[in-house]
Amino acid sequence: MYKMNDELDDLDKRLLNILQQGKKLTYEQLGEKLGLAASTVHSRVQSLKVRGVIKRVGPLVDPLKAGLDTIAIIGLSVDPLKMDAVAHKLSFFDQIPLIASSTGDHDMIVQILARNEKELWRFINKNIKPLDGIRSLMDVASFIDIYKNTHQVKF
Repeated sequence: MYKMNDELDDLDKRLLNILQQGKKLTYEQLGEKLGLAASTVHSRVQSLKVRGVIKRVGPLVDPLKAGLDTIAIIGLSVDPLKMDAVAHKLSFFDQIPLIASSTGDHDMIVQILARNEKELWRFINKNIKPLDGIRSLMDVASFIDIYKNTHQVKF
């Protein structure tokens, strides 16, 4: 029996490698590639979703080509006792696709998408700086071009 807390086995890894290629395949087609029944592939995919291994299914959009000309990474100094609360509050903003605790000089790294620098500045001053638990904004770096943007993990 396939358990929810099992580590990824070879079959999971092979399935994930195929899914990450971005081709729309039916469970039957996936089953043919893996030598499995479609129902088994479906069960595996559902388990990977429930376990949080598969976060989403769908296209990966290039924000710059979608009209969001400013993509910034900011480093935050955050009160350690309020890290989870700050991350939770930030998670409600559609403009923020990435929130991560980090090692090094920053307690937290946040990615922000905006139409332009002025919108970015307003967003930071209105929504991030006032949050309880934010000690300081340490760095802001905006992207000029994106040369590679993938969330693929090769096994």
